Amino acid sequence: MTIYVCLHCEYKFDSEKGDPAYNIPAGATPADMPDDWVCPECAALGVEAFIAEEEK
Repeated sequence: MTIYVCLHCEYKFDSEKGDPAYNIPAGATPADMPDDWVCPECAALGVEAFIAEEEK
């Protein structure tokens, strides 16, 4: 799986674990997230705020 990093605050989203707080299932990528999804750390809006950091 891949780790995605917020360009604004460096919050890391691990696609292997998902994001239970935002009801994002394991295996999801930023492209799979709802349009109104925001970074839980800095509230940057949209998937374009995230880049792939590394593959596990």
